Amino acid sequence: MSIVETTVFALTKNGGNPCPVVLNADDLSAQQMKSIAKAQGVEIGFITASEHDDCDFQFRYFVPNNEMEMCVHATIACATVLVQQHKVHKNKLLIETLAGKILLVIHKNNGRIMVEVEQLLPKIATVNPTKAEVANVLNINIEDIDDFPIKSISTSRYKTLVKLKSNDVLQALCPDFEKLWKLCDQYQSTGFYPFTQSTHKKNTFSARQFPNSTGYNEDPATGVAASALGIYLELFDLVNIQGDNIYITQGEAIKRHSEIMVKSRITESNTLQNSVLGEAVIL
Repeated sequence: MSIVETTVFALTKNGGNPCPVVLNADDLSAQQMKSIAKAQGVEIGFITASEHDDCDFQFRYFVPNNEMEMCVHATIACATVLVQQHKVHKNKLLIETLAGKILLVIHKNNGRIMVEVEQLLPKIATVNPTKAEVANVLNINIEDIDDFPIKSISTSRYKTLVKLKSNDVLQALCPDFEKLWKLCDQYQSTGFYPFTQSTHKKNTFSARQFPNSTGYNEDPATGVAASALGIYLELFDLVNIQGDNIYITQGEAIKRHSEIMVKSRITESNTLQNSVLGEAVIL
């Protein structure tokens, strides 16, 4: 077993989401993987062989408290390590995850590696938290929440999207985490993703992610939440599907400035789908 340290989605030198990657993890039990994640204090990607003939690898994802079905930044980290260590030589990979089979596209340009992670088709929750419930757990006034609907959306795990009126309010958020986690459990959400829209940059948004009972309170960059936000923005006409890519900045409040790019498309069956793009830096 070897561990490679990476950071993903970094916008500045100290930004991004740290993600250790464990190669050749086939002999590790789930409990051992969880123990490693707990010791590291962050989400970790584990690379194993896949039992599916059409898949190149299996990726497993552990936070300190439990295993996750899917993690975009860890997927990008794992794929980048495989490319950097010359364990793959093609530009498309099919990865087995607990969420399903995920297609990756590797883009190389002047020594840089950009990984595009295709997301699963979206699911939209029919029952969602009220403004009053959200304001209560985020410790803000109801008036701070915009008039757009609060929605939980999943392209692998449900994230609750909350549009706020002010970036100042967003960056100053200090949730009651015990209440927030209970509300997440009540609505079967894996985290809250409050966000605001930039007033001076097209298709640019700022967000924060408060994951549900993972072992830490805030994530510096969250691909699955950014993907869910991309779907939300298209659904409520906050961006144009025919327009440019969507850029989501995250991590400002915890001084780990990050940026996630989301690319949307309409499938042949006329369904909205997107992919998340990002880079991992090996430390």
